[in-house]
Amino acid sequence: MSTSREKKLNKSDVRLGIWKFILSFIILSAISFIAVFFFFKSYDRQLAGVDDEVRAYRDLLIRDNLLHTHIDSIYARMELYDSDKAYNDNYLRTYILDNVREAQEIMGADSATNLKHYAVLMQKIKPMLNLKSQIVTVSAKQQIAIRDVQECQGKSNQINNKMKIDPTRKFTGRRR
Repeated sequence: MSTSREKKLNKSDVRLGIWKFILSFIILSAISFIAVFFFFKSYDRQLAGVDDEVRAYRDLLIRDNLLHTHIDSIYARMELYDSDKAYNDNYLRTYILDNVREAQEIMGADSATNLKHYAVLMQKIKPMLNLKSQIVTVSAKQQIAIRDVQECQGKSNQINNKMKIDPTRKFTGRRR
């Protein structure tokens, strides 16, 4: 039986206790559900972010491979331009500059930060080509000057050879 110290609970106190329990259970369940929901939501966002970064990295690798072959082609043309074996230096220079422009378009503005070594190389090729065209111009002038000097020396040698001939030896007139 109950002792005098225990107080009898009335029905309203019991109902109030049950409602408090149910309400606290619902609130704790909602908090737990929201925590699990945000955990999975953050996982999805992180996964999408990682996928975007992977896609960007693959794009960068594709650009790098494409630029690598493009730069090798430019390098081969530069060696041909440097060796003076080209039939038309101006055409080859224009072709190299077009390839440099295409390489800069492949790099794009955003990937110039990621492909700094190619960007620096592309900036340095134009002054090198200008210097080479100046060297070719000076070399052509030098060849013209050498040819003119050799032509002049040849004419001088012909004149000297003609002057060495004694005109009296070929005189066919009467002897006195």
